[in-house]
Amino acid sequence: MTADILRSLDRERRAIGEPSPRAGVVREHSPDGSECRIVYSHCTAEEIEDVIRDEISRAESDDYTVEWKVYGHDAPPQLRDCLLAAGFEPDALESLLVLPVNEEALAVFDAPAYEIKRIQDAEGLNGVADIAREIGRTNVEEEKHQLASVLRDTPSELSVHVAYVDGEPVACGRIHFKENSGFAELAGGRTKTTHRNRGLFTALVAARLREALARNRTHVFVDALPTSELILRKMGFQFVTHTQPFVYEPTP
Repeated sequence: MTADILRSLDRERRAIGEPSPRAGVVREHSPDGSECRIVYSHCTAEEIEDVIRDEISRAESDDYTVEWKVYGHDAPPQLRDCLLAAGFEPDALESLLVLPVNEEALAVFDAPAYEIKRIQDAEGLNGVADIAREIGRTNVEEEKHQLASVLRDTPSELSVHVAYVDGEPVACGRIHFKENSGFAELAGGRTKTTHRNRGLFTALVAARLREALARNRTHVFVDALPTSELILRKMGFQFVTHTQPFVYEPTP
């Protein structure tokens, strides 16, 4: 299963963005142009340093941040070392987990009942921002703006779910749907510090899985930190590979 999933994942990654002028790299720009994500790369050992220098040069010229998403099976094997040597900063190592979407998988998520709403406009994102501030996020307004842009311009590609307790937004999570894909991606799972260990994380995963099933997606994947990985693997998610972002900020 793992090899098949990785091949499908690579097809998804290549389809997400646009090929770079340099071979072997696929890039995706944020709507406001402030960030470029390298969502797929497969280069030779001989060319990787030139490719990295080219991406840095573009970032410096156009003043945007580069996030290079490195997966455990990406080539060349020394890609991480080359990014570090070029000045990229490593973010947390995550585990890529995958779950087939079907009624049997959903039956495992016997979560407590909470009021969970699907947010469809910028006003509804105020609750997401409130949760983000409470847990100490620093880029709240920027993230809210980016999410609002996607909900406005391509609403079929994003769903944001928020859980409420006594009318207060206390937890949230996103699910991304790319066109012409059998996959959906979970992201942005957060719970206020005042409401943790109450099953809210699991309830939001279940809500998003139900939407994925309704939209005929065959698999859901997520980049999980150790804290959420333990919960998700107990619920049937399977480990596929590791993934890690490397970030380059242009010189002021």
